Amino acid sequence: MTTPNGFLTAAVSAVALLAYSNTASAVPINYGDFIGNTVDFIQVTEDSGTDPTPLYGAPTVSGDSLDFNPVSFNSSSTGAGGVNITDGTLTLMMMAQAGNFIDAIEFDEAGDFTLAGLAGTAFASVTANFLLDIQEVDGVGITPINISTAMVFSPSNGDFDLIADGPGPLVNGAWSGLLMVDITQALIDNNIPFVNGATKVSVTFDNTLTTLSQDGTSAFIAKKDVGGIGITVVPEPASLGLLTLGALAMMGRRR
Repeated sequence: MTTPNGFLTAAVSAVALLAYSNTASAVPINYGDFIGNTVDFIQVTEDSGTDPTPLYGAPTVSGDSLDFNPVSFNSSSTGAGGVNITDGTLTLMMMAQAGNFIDAIEFDEAGDFTLAGLAGTAFASVTANFLLDIQEVDGVGITPINISTAMVFSPSNGDFDLIADGPGPLVNGAWSGLLMVDITQALIDNNIPFVNGATKVSVTFDNTLTTLSQDGTSAFIAKKDVGGIGITVVPEPASLGLLTLGALAMMGRRR
């Protein structure tokens, strides 16, 4: 969904001022290292260009998943000229444990929104952009392979408008996002030779919530502690890669 042109234009200068005024209050938080079943999450750090941290909060590890349950990652605005941007960044390194490699990485998150007003419109949105660098293959460093991508959200691709999604005076609901990055396919696409696969991948994850409001309206959007944010590594034991190579070799001999 898109907002009226005048609505967005009036908010541009306020957005810039808001982002500038809040930058100084953010302090990066390094949560340290987390050990999964077959992969380690190294130097998990969050930062923000708009708000005091924490926004994501300290993660927990379960299997090969890193889970965040944010309690203060939200954006809200009320009244004429109301605009708010909450932006949070996560950085971490994923390292496969001995005998394993990283086949794919899945990211998911969830939250809700509320828009209210008797006249005019209000708007809320969620976006998430990712930069992944494959830095090591089969335990050996390589020139990093850069993967830039974005999460897909539903419903409405993460954009919610009081008029378009209404009619009002009250519109609320839940949203969710999902992204799967195929690391092994990226090696193939970039003509990188490998026996098993990637063993070291860095991730930068930039998440933004935006709200805008007109006179007589309000907007709110949040990442919730139910659903939260999940990062799951899809690992494969190195023995599978060796078995595949062995099978191919046998097929070649039979021919």
